Amino acid sequence: MKKVIKPFAIILSNCLLMAQVKTVPNQVKVAYIGIQVENVESWVKSELETKLNAIFNGLDPEKLIKSDEVNKLAKEEIETLFIEINDQNFQKIADKTGARYIFAGKFKNVSPDKSRIMIQGDFYRYNAQLKSSFRYEVLKYYERMNDEVKVIQQQMVDSMPYAPKPASLKQVTFVFTGIILIGLVFMTLTGTSVWQNGEGSGEGTKPTEN
Repeated sequence: MKKVIKPFAIILSNCLLMAQVKTVPNQVKVAYIGIQVENVESWVKSELETKLNAIFNGLDPEKLIKSDEVNKLAKEEIETLFIEINDQNFQKIADKTGARYIFAGKFKNVSPDKSRIMIQGDFYRYNAQLKSSFRYEVLKYYERMNDEVKVIQQQMVDSMPYAPKPASLKQVTFVFTGIILIGLVFMTLTGTSVWQNGEGSGEGTKPTEN
């Protein structure tokens, strides 16, 4: 019986530890400054802002500093950044907001054809801990921007060494309940086997042939 319970106890302990780690609050802050778009009509800018806002939906809301809040904390620094995007100006915003990662985008319409919109520009992710930025170049017709936004999310948000939404209490409870039920089944089966084989030490005597 001990041989069965011991490894199961180890597995159960590891599962509990992993669940506890997932529930530990992550102190990493992510700030989204927003985007600047030139040479487009207002509806285009509004739609593009909505598309790029959505790439942060998978992050913990408590750790995400949205553009409105960032603007309140570092309005002058943001204006300076959009005039000249560099690591030094990103760091000033990081100092004001306390964010480790900062996102921003600067685009313009470069299409010579008035009937079509071509978005050109860059989307940035700044790492305040490393004091360096990662830049994603964009050059796409506007009707293809949905696909481009998905790539931006995969390469710049999902790839962050930052945990998305932590496990909810309901999810953790579900995992714990499943582990306990499995444990009870194992122990019940093991107990039945031991009872049939013998008493005392829990190890039954092997039958011998006459």
